[in-house]
Amino acid sequence: MKNKINIKYYLPAIVWSAFIFFVCFIPGGKLPKENWLDKIYFDKIVHAELYIVLLFLLVRIPPNPNKKVIIIASFICIAQGILIEFIQGTSLISNRTFDVLDIAANIVGVLIAISIFLKKA
Repeated sequence: MKNKINIKYYLPAIVWSAFIFFVCFIPGGKLPKENWLDKIYFDKIVHAELYIVLLFLLVRIPPNPNKKVIIIASFICIAQGILIEFIQGTSLISNRTFDVLDIAANIVGVLIAISIFLKKA
């Protein structure tokens, strides 16, 4: 009997990934601007949190995730973050720019999630 793919396991990760794309493609002029948030690097904290959640959702898809699953999910998360930054660096989204620190924050989020998984293992 073939293994059937059950979409209910994938749906949370797909929805969260779509949410990340949506919020990252909002034109920069439509985002709230608070100076005090810049001082605490709120944007970078949000980036890390988005990718912590994404990695958790991707890793929970198989019933018994192992290190290989965590590595693959990590590459998916990092690739998505890099892709979004490159798209923001084009003229497709107004008032958005490529930011290598956003990529770094995404990777930090992935690393935090990995460390949590490895502590559980």
